[in-house]
Amino acid sequence: MQTGGIGAAADREWVIRNARGKKFVYDSEAEAFEELHEYGEGAEVLTRLVYRGMFRTKPVHDWEPVAPPVA
Repeated sequence: MQTGGIGAAADREWVIRNARGKKFVYDSEAEAFEELHEYGEGAEVLTRLVYRGMFRTKPVHDWEPVAPPVA
């Protein structure tokens, strides 16, 4: 895994953004998709790569939509 510096590790953040733009944080893609139906029409799962250090989290890219997993 690539690191962003001393003591930093790459990680992913997962959120659901509802139709009004409010974001709700989840621990994994699977957990976010399990809860997606709770937020109604227009809600979507988003992810971004971040570097986590001791005192801060730095995003690498902005939020990107994630396609639902194929069943």
